[in-house]
This record gives sequence, structure tokens and C-alpha cells, in this order.
Amino acid sequence: MSKLKIALIDDDVDRASFIKTSLIEHDFEVTACLMIDHLNHMDLQSLQADVILLDMDHPHRDIIENCVHQFDLPTVLFTKNTHKDTIKNAIEAGVTAYIVDGIDPIKLESILEISIEQFKKHKKLLKDLNETKGKLADRKDIEKAKVMLMQIHHIQEEQAFALLRKNAMSQRITMGDMARRLIDAQALLLSNFKE
Repeated sequence: MSKLKIALIDDDVDRASFIKTSLIEHDFEVTACLMIDHLNHMDLQSLQADVILLDMDHPHRDIIENCVHQFDLPTVLFTKNTHKDTIKNAIEAGVTAYIVDGIDPIKLESILEISIEQFKKHKKLLKDLNETKGKLADRKDIEKAKVMLMQIHHIQEEQAFALLRKNAMSQRITMGDMARRLIDAQALLLSNFKE
């Protein structure tokens, strides 16, 4: 099995150096070791990591959100902070795992593997949700466009559907996109231009 690639982000320089050394000794690959206050100056696309290991004494929601959104990787937060609101804020900010303990390299591989799988599962759920929302939006717009075509051309529902499908195919777009074009065109035709 290939080494797990870790991007270590810390708010303490000495601790980060110690943790990096310990991780390497325990056969992890540390692709980056960053200080929190330098994140905005880094080329975040070049990290090439499997997981973010965030080590903070005082986790702040905005910093966590920044890491989660910029990296789009599983983010495991290690801290000694056990305050309920801090835990809640970190989870809402998008951490994959919140570990109230020091970083034990012996247990770390299991923690990171579980976090990576949780992250993948979460991403799949979000993808499925967005696809479902898209299908529902398409269906709604197709129904609206069919009604428009039925009124304009005085045709039946089946004929309106066939007309919409034919035009979508000829333009090589989805029926949902064709319906939205038709709806947008009607809105433009019916709008009052005010200079």
C-alpha cells in the first residue's frame, strides 16, 4: 500500500516541526508543512495530499472553513479543546474528524483512512443531492416549457414534448436546457424595455 500523503497545517512552528518528523518516521509522506498564518500566500493547488491534518490549540471556525474550502480534501482536526461550541463550529465548518487528543502516529493511519472514506461518502451524497435537485429543476422547467408550447402552437402535451425533444436533440443540449432557453426567450419577449 502506498504511503498516505499528508499536508500538515499547524499554528505552532515548533510543534509542526516535531509532528512532521514523527510522521515521516512512521512512514507517512508529508507533502507540506504550513503555518496557519501563511495559508493565504501558498499555492494550494500544488499540495498533492490525500488528507489535511490540521493541528490547532484554539480552533477558529473561519480558519477551518478556509482550509476546508480551499483544499477540498478530508480535513482532520487535532486539538485539546473540548468546548462543545468549538466542536460544533468545527463540524459545521466542514472538518471530517475532530480528535481531542495528541497526534499518535500509531493510531493515525486508521483515523486518516476512516476520515478519507467518510469524506468520499459525504462528497457522493452531495453529488447525488445536486443531481436530484438538477433533475427536479429540469422536470419543472420542461413542464413549464411544454405548457408554453401548447398555448403558442395550440397542440397537445405529447406534441409539445416531442417538439421540445426534437429541438434539444438538434441543438445537442439537454431537454432541461432547451426548456430554460425557451422560458428565457419568452421572458425577454414579454419584458418591457425602459430607457
